[in-house]
Amino acid sequence: MVLDGLTLLMIIGALVVFKFLFPFKYRKHVSHAPRVILNERLKVKVKMVLDGDTIDVWSVGKTLRVRLSAIDCPENGQAWGNKAKTALIRLIGGKNIELETHGSDIHQRLLATVYVKQGDELIDVNEYMVKCGHAWVLRVYYKHLPKSRQRRLNQLQSWAKKKSVGLWKLPNPIPPWKYRKQA
Repeated sequence: MVLDGLTLLMIIGALVVFKFLFPFKYRKHVSHAPRVILNERLKVKVKMVLDGDTIDVWSVGKTLRVRLSAIDCPENGQAWGNKAKTALIRLIGGKNIELETHGSDIHQRLLATVYVKQGDELIDVNEYMVKCGHAWVLRVYYKHLPKSRQRRLNQLQSWAKKKSVGLWKLPNPIPPWKYRKQA
């Protein structure tokens, strides 16, 4: 069977689209994001902090990779990346936490707002990371949150920036999404 150029391009295009829509990557140590109900609350234990906005948690006999929703911390190797990771380790490392689920991302990580108990208070970890200047608000990916929470995140980032807290002390902080494009 002989294929003309247009047919061949259509087949290649279909394969590229399929690969993009269904990125299959095998990870032996981490389970793919489970099917979740949006805004479901899960109680889990932090197994490992990978960076300022990604953690592995233990839930129902398996490890799940979780991406803190609506924020973006500097990458490992980027200015302030190690400080953001250290702050997250100090706050939640090895602790029992709650996840408010928001689905999963293209990397099959569970997207969540993370909560940790400190005394009698339940701390919103995503907000904490922004307030302490360890993260940018990821406005492109926060539409799933109620408007009041979007406003709160924006206010916290504005406050941290105005007060030169955390990464805002740096002379020219580079957002992680720009840093990733340069790397």
